[in-house]
Amino acid sequence: MKTNHKQAVAPGWYLLQVALIAVSAISAVLLWDQIPNKLAVHYNITFQPDRYAAKGFGPVFMFNIVQLFLLAIMMGADYVVKHATQHARPEMTNEKSWQFRYANSVFLYGLSLLLVLYFSYVQATTLYGWPRVLLLIGTIALFVLIIGGLAFLIIYIRRLRLTQHLDGDLGEEGRWMAGGIYYNPQDPSIFVPKKYGIGWTLNFGRPTSWLVIATLFAIPFLIAGVVALME
Repeated sequence: MKTNHKQAVAPGWYLLQVALIAVSAISAVLLWDQIPNKLAVHYNITFQPDRYAAKGFGPVFMFNIVQLFLLAIMMGADYVVKHATQHARPEMTNEKSWQFRYANSVFLYGLSLLLVLYFSYVQATTLYGWPRVLLLIGTIALFVLIIGGLAFLIIYIRRLRLTQHLDGDLGEEGRWMAGGIYYNPQDPSIFVPKKYGIGWTLNFGRPTSWLVIATLFAIPFLIAGVVALME
């Protein structure tokens, strides 16, 4: 059956998140003189500051760095959704494949927007003294929305009947290992839909996949090092 559906949210939609990050950063520059010389950089479980740092590039803009990092992850995941192979899930029809990809893409876009908005408010609370009680409410709301979005996504995917493994030939022997590890050197794709459930997994038969894993482990340490140098 022919379908003209798009496979993912258009990349241009992410300009909204970029604009929000830019507004937060530019506001900090314009209001620099109004920012306290001592900034809270960590909050305890009751949302009371328990660690401070002197005003500087790192403490002021660290939330913008976090936003850019998270946005890059979300956009990368969205790219994976758009370009991942369907070979690992042969039970998908073209229509189901589009619905599967589009549902994942919409969830990732919504998640990225929520995270950017949340950290913009955290930054405003730290720099401009916005009410911390709203930060507490926002944190609870963020978790509720994320859990609710995941639940909706899981229910939607189950309605597509893609969460149950279908008996039959899934391809060449050795493609799936230990029930959920995809290993196929002949498949050029780095990311493929999971054999069970929702989401994506790496094709461990491609050397690039191991580079992806190493990069994911290294990025948090690199960011922490950059922030430390800027303090």
